[in-house]
Amino acid sequence: MSMFREHWLGGLTAYSAFFVVSLITTISVSIIYGLPFDWNPTISLDPLGILGCFVIALLFGLWPDVDIKSRSQQFFYTVLFVLNASLILLLQRYLEAALLGLFAMLPILSRHRGWTHSKFTMILLPSLFLVIPIYVEYPNWATGWKKLPDLFDSLVKWEGLPDTLRGGLTFYLAGLIGYASHLHLDGILFRSRKAQQRKARTNQ
Repeated sequence: MSMFREHWLGGLTAYSAFFVVSLITTISVSIIYGLPFDWNPTISLDPLGILGCFVIALLFGLWPDVDIKSRSQQFFYTVLFVLNASLILLLQRYLEAALLGLFAMLPILSRHRGWTHSKFTMILLPSLFLVIPIYVEYPNWATGWKKLPDLFDSLVKWEGLPDTLRGGLTFYLAGLIGYASHLHLDGILFRSRKAQQRKARTNQ
């Protein structure tokens, strides 16, 4: 059963706690050691960045329930439709639109509390906030996939890589925390998969 209200509140609450602790740490270390206030890459001090992180935490707190008919599913598929239509009609980014459409089909092909409720997915999915900035900003994609080792070597040596990853880390953590709050409320985060399966068999 989807718990729409509990999950969006859970995502916001979890990220709020993280943000407050991280902000206090940032200010304290900056004052004590004389560091600039932007030394901590785990949070943004930009108002729009802060707002974006809270929105991301909320959305990722809802995301896992897209695999079942729910308010979360209706919301996300509406957003994905608008985004996909924009990629096709406005930006003419057909490859990205096709990949987004392919990804959008995956949750409804799985069982409820399948891969969308996996701890592995919790870690992997927010990494889009690390990968997409690299995809957008890295200038040497023209190398082509036929020379993948050369492309990877060039990417590792790219001077802009550390700053790009640093910029995405803030949003990655927001997504991770929101996702973790969902799994925690569902009783999955700190329970092994075997324990979950045993509980499911017991309840049958």
